[in-house]
Amino acid sequence: MLFPNFPENSKVWVYAANRFFTEHESKIIQHNLDLFTKQWAAHGSGLIAIGSILHNTFIVLVADENRVKASGCSVDSSVRFIKDIGKEFEIDFFNRLHLLIEKNGEFKRIHFSELQTHLDWNLFNPLVQNLKELRENWCVKISESQFAK
Repeated sequence: MLFPNFPENSKVWVYAANRFFTEHESKIIQHNLDLFTKQWAAHGSGLIAIGSILHNTFIVLVADENRVKASGCSVDSSVRFIKDIGKEFEIDFFNRLHLLIEKNGEFKRIHFSELQTHLDWNLFNPLVQNLKELRENWCVKISESQFAK
């Protein structure tokens, strides 16, 4: 189970890189995620949060908002943090038109317009918003997703 110490209503932000991270990059990025989430705050109150790399291409931030809700300023600081990582490693985390799909362990990046030609592949749903959705509906068959026509 993903992030077992966090409740299912925890807020989730998923950032998809335009490429896979190298092993060295993953170590540095994970270290930076650990440092960031330890000091991440909303209006001076520390957020209960964690950050992780999934599939060597996604950065996932999770915040338990049961005690402290993420504010606009705290979300802005996380976006700046992700942009800084992108700048440091020459990675684009903000091109939402390219998606990662998977079938039988094979991964492909495709343009959003190509989804209809890969209906039997799985899509990493870019619209998940909470941990329950991430756990249950993040990787879905394209033909069964809201993106199928």
